Amino acid sequence: MVILFSIIAVIFTLLGAAGVLHFGSFSKTFLARTLAYAAGVLIAAAILDIIPAGFSLNSTALSYGVLTALAALFTLETFAAHSACSEFMEDCHVHHMGAFALAAMTLHSLLDGFNIAVGFAPGAVAGLNVALGVVLHKFADGITLVSLLLHAGRSRRDALMYSVLLAAATPAGAFIAAPLIENIPPSAEAFALGLSGGSFLYIAMADILPRLHKAYDRLTPAIFPLGFATVLLIRYFGE
Repeated sequence: MVILFSIIAVIFTLLGAAGVLHFGSFSKTFLARTLAYAAGVLIAAAILDIIPAGFSLNSTALSYGVLTALAALFTLETFAAHSACSEFMEDCHVHHMGAFALAAMTLHSLLDGFNIAVGFAPGAVAGLNVALGVVLHKFADGITLVSLLLHAGRSRRDALMYSVLLAAATPAGAFIAAPLIENIPPSAEAFALGLSGGSFLYIAMADILPRLHKAYDRLTPAIFPLGFATVLLIRYFGE
């Protein structure tokens, strides 16, 4: 299942990238609604599946994992160009996108693969919800990277090449994490779950939701809780 959803995440990343290369852009309303749904899934998966599973193993280790994820992602995204500019919702003008920014985005994608692998540790239901959250926001990641590269003056060929690199980082992260998570003590697993849950909360609440408030779309407040409902339905039918 980890491999399957890692591949699906690659496909969604490349779909987002290819859409920008082919069509030039996506409707901001469409992106806002997609991201609203993704944010709902991310938050619900973190609060209902990932964090409770870690709490049951070792509450202290879980808490340290959450704090580590929040601090690391804040630091990481300080150097990633897409955090300094609301590229989905607003006009974005990037004159230079350095190697460090690209490395930060790739590292973020590695973390997505880690999240998929860790998400399946408590069970298939939790893993499915985690994987759904990752896959949904990978579509936006593909759009983000290509849009920024083209705005920065890079060629379409460069944009495609970097999109493939970003997409490949997700299964790489999953393949690295999957064997490690199988044979670790409960405290280490709780810490890993904290990293995963903390990263989901950060992505949804610090990265996506503030941008949605600038979208001024009347349907996003209704679509956001649909993400909650999806996670609840998967939990209900999976039990």
